[in-house]
Amino acid sequence: MSQSIQHYSELADLILELQMAMQSAHVWEIDKPSSEAFASEQPFCIDTMTFEQWLRYVLIERFKIMIEHQEPLPSRCHISPMVEEAFRGLEQNHIKQLVLITDALDRFLSSSSKS
Repeated sequence: MSQSIQHYSELADLILELQMAMQSAHVWEIDKPSSEAFASEQPFCIDTMTFEQWLRYVLIERFKIMIEHQEPLPSRCHISPMVEEAFRGLEQNHIKQLVLITDALDRFLSSSSKS
């Protein structure tokens, strides 16, 4: 196994922080997309889901599975610019918190590929 338990634990902490920030910003309690929506081949399932749905039901859920099964993690992630754009209408403090967490997630995954 190329990645340590500590590494998965750090990712789990970041995912939990993202979930809490989404709850605080009131973008967590959203309807689950239809099963057809998950078949999208577009980035962020942009043609079938809202960005909040993609974060909650695709990104976060996929990372939880990777952590649980200790699957190889992606070598890069670059979602903080999309977070900033997608949540532009939220209160500034919510946007800032979401961007800080997703930026940390981006850096974490990018640096873990160099380990």
